[in-house]
Amino acid sequence: MERTTIEAKRQTKLTAVSRATVYSLFSQLLSSPHELKPISLTPDFSLEGLPIDFDVSNMTDEYLNLDHEELRLRYSGLFEVGDDGPPAPIREDLFLAQPAKLREDLVRFYDYFGYELNEEFQWQMDHLSIELEFMHFLIIGELRSDADKLSFQLGQFDFIEKHLINWVPLLSKKLSGLDHSDIYTKIVIELDQFLLSDHNWQKETISQIDVAGG
Repeated sequence: MERTTIEAKRQTKLTAVSRATVYSLFSQLLSSPHELKPISLTPDFSLEGLPIDFDVSNMTDEYLNLDHEELRLRYSGLFEVGDDGPPAPIREDLFLAQPAKLREDLVRFYDYFGYELNEEFQWQMDHLSIELEFMHFLIIGELRSDADKLSFQLGQFDFIEKHLINWVPLLSKKLSGLDHSDIYTKIVIELDQFLLSDHNWQKETISQIDVAGG
């Protein structure tokens, strides 16, 4: 069986920019506020063409209304520090207790598609923010590429299955049990819902063709 995409459903030129925007947004929201400057978001960015029904305005507004130092404290308390390690590690490898060959699989994905991390981020290639940024990278690749368009499309589907819906739902459940009202918990819950919807949408745009002949 060989996979292909159904462009009549996918409509790359219509859907890619808005999908990439959402992935980039979540990547920024879940980046460490200790390492990056406060993000500059406006409440009126456009998600025109997004193929699923999704609203990020309330979550974004709440995030922007918090002091940057408050965000640092909340981020550290959930994701980075604790007597027995962080309550909810925001790195896939750590959250899943370092399953065999997970990081090697990430390296294969990044190398195959030419996704390069700055040296200071290479040690945390499994950080949720980086995985989301990689999805943004793949979607832009789908939009801009002709010869490799299908590769970028299938790469998104394979990556979301192997490295996002594989653990983000578990992270969402963990955070909900720790502090359901925290802004980062709300962000991950919204991300979990978006990933499920985007995964289902992608699945609907992919078909399998029997090329065995007869």
